[in-house]
Amino acid sequence: MNILYGFLILVGLQLFGDLLSHTFSLPVPGAVIGMLIMLAILFIRKTVDEPIAVTADGLIKYIGLLFVPAGAGISVYLGLIADQWIVILAASFGSTFLTLLSCAWLFRLLSKNGEA
Repeated sequence: MNILYGFLILVGLQLFGDLLSHTFSLPVPGAVIGMLIMLAILFIRKTVDEPIAVTADGLIKYIGLLFVPAGAGISVYLGLIADQWIVILAASFGSTFLTLLSCAWLFRLLSKNGEA
């Protein structure tokens, strides 16, 4: 029952994010908005409820399966990828660099205030 309850919470937050995204015509996917709402809830509560933790642990075991449709979809766009490989490579390196910078900045910020 805990898994079902946790799954309903996660799906409910995604649906609420979709509702907000469509209602306000936001350029952000509803799933991302739902994750941000979940993050806000976790920051406020400072703990993860057991049903959500159990459900998340179960889902994370199969995260590799989520990459299968994306990998299959890439094969449809091989011609476009061949034409735009420089742009794709630059975007990949740029986003990786920005991610590393933001993670380092966040770590420094949190390590000053926290125990890290």
